[in-house]
Amino acid sequence: MIPETKIAEIKSAARISEFIGPYVDLKRRGRGMVGLCPFHQEKTPSFSVSDDQGFFHCFGCGEGGNVFKFLMRIEGLSFPESVRKVADHLGIAVPESERGGGSSSERDKLMAVAAAAARYFRRCLLETPAGEPVMAYLAERGVSDASSEAFLLGAASQSGRGLVEYLRREGFDAGAAKRLGIAVDRGGQAADRFRNRLVFPIRDPQGRVVGFGARTVGEADGPKYLNTSDSDVYHKGRILYGLFEVREARRAARRAAAEEELLLVEGYLDVIALHQAGVARAVATCGTALTVDQARLMKRYGSGVVTLFDGDDAGRAAAARSFPVLLEAALWPRGCFLPDGEDPDSLVQAGGVDAVDALLERARPLAEAYLEKATKSGGSQADLARTGAELAGVLERVSDPFEYDFLVKKAALWTGISESVLRRRAGRRSTPDSSEPAPPPRATVRAGMAGPEELLVTALVKQGDLVARLDYGAIVDGLDEEPWASVLRSVFEGSGGSGADGLLGELPAGARERVARRLLDDETYDRASLLEGMADDAARKLADRARKRRNRALVERLRREEELGDADATEVLKQWSPRRSGDEEG
Repeated sequence: MIPETKIAEIKSAARISEFIGPYVDLKRRGRGMVGLCPFHQEKTPSFSVSDDQGFFHCFGCGEGGNVFKFLMRIEGLSFPESVRKVADHLGIAVPESERGGGSSSERDKLMAVAAAAARYFRRCLLETPAGEPVMAYLAERGVSDASSEAFLLGAASQSGRGLVEYLRREGFDAGAAKRLGIAVDRGGQAADRFRNRLVFPIRDPQGRVVGFGARTVGEADGPKYLNTSDSDVYHKGRILYGLFEVREARRAARRAAAEEELLLVEGYLDVIALHQAGVARAVATCGTALTVDQARLMKRYGSGVVTLFDGDDAGRAAAARSFPVLLEAALWPRGCFLPDGEDPDSLVQAGGVDAVDALLERARPLAEAYLEKATKSGGSQADLARTGAELAGVLERVSDPFEYDFLVKKAALWTGISESVLRRRAGRRSTPDSSEPAPPPRATVRAGMAGPEELLVTALVKQGDLVARLDYGAIVDGLDEEPWASVLRSVFEGSGGSGADGLLGELPAGARERVARRLLDDETYDRASLLEGMADDAARKLADRARKRRNRALVERLRREEELGDADATEVLKQWSPRRSGDEEG
């Protein structure tokens, strides 16, 4: 966890326009800048950026927030990732110990070893005889030199010690290479793990090499694919091959993560083939079955997911297995399958991007592939019972009522299990158009003068560290007006994700626009002393309201006790002075 003081330091040092500029063509207007919103289609600029205030706001779609919120929205980053991205740009150190997964020096060493190993494998490919069969294989698979460079492809020599010796000359010990999984013990000596293979460096979303995959070429011994083991910098179940390249392509094209679906394919070469053809939104797992962590990554970095697997039994089974995992990450995926004998590179070589687009247009809900596999287990009563139990478990994860209804109807059709039984097992008895409970209405913003809750939110949006001046216990019972009250509670109770700095992004559109207009149009909010005074005054009013409410509740309790014959309550009430307590109305 990154300390709040460090977050505040990074935020105050950042000029938000530097981070928005690569995505939006900003033009100066008055005290701020404007441009076309990257989050919705528009012809007239309504996207406003203020370096003075440190936030952005679109008056068209309502998106808004600080520099961290923009990077989270445009690049699909988590809050800590966005903070670190800004910090790296500004040259501000973020303590590695706060990140977990090993000490700062250990992580730094492993990152340096991985970067050096990637350079070695690249040189082997381009400058040594060991690279010749690998280069021939890449040419056979249609991988261009530009793609080879973009994905840092390399080759492992046959010697068995080339990498270890190179790392030693570069000043790295064999122990670090072993911990990273690129070296092993052989005959009492450190030796290269990969030999005579095509090597795929695996990068994290920020572009740092953290691990490697390797494929045999020709008649080499051993399994076709090998991957480095998990380490302090690499967890294969939490990373996606090609995700960094997806982000780079979006940055170049000024596309937001929410604008397009990600394609989940089966292997490294499938990713490269699609990117090379211009379909720069393909990712793959790193030698493992899809995990929930990877599914959540895809949810952050795309508007949805389409699986693109082989059409054989193995490909269909892999697609079916991915469905409940994606569902657990609150994704409703689609799926399509390659024609027999085709893989992504043969598909794009034959028909280009149009062939891929045509295939994707035929994508169907992946639920159908899952149900097809689930119902092929057999026809006995025991098989049917197991299938029903499995389906009920999947149904419980579906939050969207329409997706739930679709899946129930499909499951009943394919399995022969009645809809009512499936709904009962999943804990739901009705369809969305009968008695499905309606979601609570969202609070609307009251017109007119701003109340103390709204003024307090405005002050905290501008200067988040003001939260330290406030006594939450004194004001909590005075929070009434929505949506301001709920947002303040989320900040004080720690459920607001990024704390006070994330306030603007948490507000509904109408409330966000009121705050944004006030901060953009009124220079009063540039003065720290006035902001502090406004926050203190709003807190006093809320504390006074809370105290009066508690006093009234106490009086009512005493009166109830008096009715029940409690003499002490009667005596307290005789001495009670509403005027003296400040509890009078008006």
